[in-house]
Amino acid sequence: MDLKFTFEGASPDRLDAAGRGDAPSGIPLPFSVGPSGTASTSSVLEIAVRRSGAAVLAEVVSGDGVTYARSEVAEDARDPASLARSVRSALARAVAELEGPLAESVTAVVLDLGDAGSAVLGELGLDTGAPAVDDALQRRIGIASGTPIRLADRAA
Repeated sequence: MDLKFTFEGASPDRLDAAGRGDAPSGIPLPFSVGPSGTASTSSVLEIAVRRSGAAVLAEVVSGDGVTYARSEVAEDARDPASLARSVRSALARAVAELEGPLAESVTAVVLDLGDAGSAVLGELGLDTGAPAVDDALQRRIGIASGTPIRLADRAA
């Protein structure tokens, strides 16, 4: 069997499955993921960050519950500075798992850290009144500056 794959940026002479020219290049959003072919139909893509035992877990989840990426980072200590470093690391790793267009499609970050949420925002140097990804955090984690950040208790 001879298989030919076409990726984004392919030459204009690409062929579709029937042998006709001008097959679409790249993967349109939303697209199927995983062995079951689960697909999202939502335009919402949030990164949910929470504690899980002695770790910080970040999951990139669509509005209809499809998980696109997941990252877990050990939390060394229970102080706000250490927790903020773990949150930033988990966010960066989860975003790194996403493919280009998805990383640029994140609509919000939701922090579910209990009473430590505001302290973590402060440690990250973010406004606790109306927090959003700033330029410094954007360079570290890879999602757009201005993306809103919500604390889970304010997310409803």
